[in-house]
Amino acid sequence: MSMGKRIILVGATGRVGASALANLVKAGHEVVACARGASKIQASQQVEPLTLDLHNPLSQVTDAFRKRQADAVVFTAGSRGKDINQIDALGAMKTIEAAKKVGITRYIMLGAMYAADWLRWEQPQVKPAIDALADYYVTKNMADQYLIGSGLDYTIIEPGSLTEQKGTGTIQVEPDGPGPIPIPDVAQCLADCVDLPQTIGRIYNITGGSTPITQALTEKR
Repeated sequence: MSMGKRIILVGATGRVGASALANLVKAGHEVVACARGASKIQASQQVEPLTLDLHNPLSQVTDAFRKRQADAVVFTAGSRGKDINQIDALGAMKTIEAAKKVGITRYIMLGAMYAADWLRWEQPQVKPAIDALADYYVTKNMADQYLIGSGLDYTIIEPGSLTEQKGTGTIQVEPDGPGPIPIPDVAQCLADCVDLPQTIGRIYNITGGSTPITQALTEKR
């Protein structure tokens, strides 16, 4: 049972972020819901909308984090290919540094399947997906590696291709190759990691599957 933490959610208006926000609230957490378009987010007793532009200097991101005194950061922001260097790479790195500077030790990152492990990118079952988004994968790898080396208690969720289908509550971890996964299932993984210390220091490549999410995230591999 969740004790109710205070979470900074970056990218709260995106497809995954909005779903993660709903999951975090349902789990009993207070959420600082960050986005450039934070006016779209409905404030409530559990949700504080916060305008946050990842183009801003690190000092501004750090000040925003410091004022919220959160327990964890969940990063779901993405440019959808339009501004990958500033958002997917440097933007993520700014939030990692900001967390370190204000003493937030828990950080959960939305990645992309196999992005953290570039040595796999030329495998036959992986290469077509990587080649289709080659520059994006380089920026995601940069963000992943920066987080891995940050000293934070990290978890990286790296899903296959996102679909608009209804969530199933089940996933497959480390499938043989890329595959689809419903957005709600990815969002649930991110939110559930907040309350699962077993996920610290782990990277999960996930697709749709048949294993209940909590079981899949906590199984030893």
